[in-house]
Amino acid sequence: MPSNKAAPVIDFSNFLSGESDKVQQCAEEIRSACQKEGFFQIVNHPITLELQKRTFAQQKKFFSLPLEQKLQLDKAQNDYNRGYERVGGQQFEVGTVESKEGFYVARDLPLNDPAVLNKKFGHGPNLWPESLGPEFRETCMEYLNQVIDLAEKVMQALAIALEIPQHYVDEFCANPMAFYKMLHYPPSSPEAPSNQRAFGAHRDFGIITLLLQGDVPGLEVWDDDAQDWYSVPPVEGAYVVNMGNLFARWTNDEYGSSVHGNPDFEIKCIDSCRRAGKEEKYAPIAVEDAIREKYKQVYNAAGMYNVAESAKAH
Repeated sequence: MPSNKAAPVIDFSNFLSGESDKVQQCAEEIRSACQKEGFFQIVNHPITLELQKRTFAQQKKFFSLPLEQKLQLDKAQNDYNRGYERVGGQQFEVGTVESKEGFYVARDLPLNDPAVLNKKFGHGPNLWPESLGPEFRETCMEYLNQVIDLAEKVMQALAIALEIPQHYVDEFCANPMAFYKMLHYPPSSPEAPSNQRAFGAHRDFGIITLLLQGDVPGLEVWDDDAQDWYSVPPVEGAYVVNMGNLFARWTNDEYGSSVHGNPDFEIKCIDSCRRAGKEEKYAPIAVEDAIREKYKQVYNAAGMYNVAESAKAH
């Protein structure tokens, strides 16, 4: 039967107000959304529409570059997940080919940084297109830093929703392994093979993802009850907050999955999620190990990129 679900939209200014009753109202709305849908949208957050539009404009400039210029920044040239991802670089659904292209930006760390020298997954310097000048780099980093700040606030709201102290998540949010990934979906051709996907159906790997949609609808979420997909129409300025597999693991599946964090942080069941005699379902795991393994699965399946082994494996 058709799904009658709709994406919850939550006014995040209630949490940011710091007023206890409004904070609690926001936390309760988040709890309900996480338990029922595994995601929600937030509006009235601190990231301005002006910055979002400026970021989209820079993104458009990048993906409009000739392919040979984008390939000069191919992520295959490093093992810390930075740069351009070619069309077909990932495979989320077995037997499919994905038509999207991407570009990864994260915290810009020098090669002599201890985390880079120790080959922590996702730690290293960014790659920048020279032809787009400093404006591209400055806009990307301004946007990344503001999204990281917002993600930390969302994590604090999630902590309250889980009935644990707001700052329980501070250690997780320290030195985050957070990626900003630009995505471009080229128009589909009528001659495209039946196994082509813009982005295969999947669950996110990490703790949370903050997704800023463009103005073209396309995001859909699976409704287990109706056994059908329902759309998530873009809301101007809103972020879709998606719970990842690691968050489901952290909460003992109390919150289902539908900005990655500190790579050394150990994900183990939150005490409040053992209620009603529930056993701990998952063994503790480091964020870095979990994310690296998932990246290996989707990149190795496509056969275009290899994900480096952990330094601990040698």
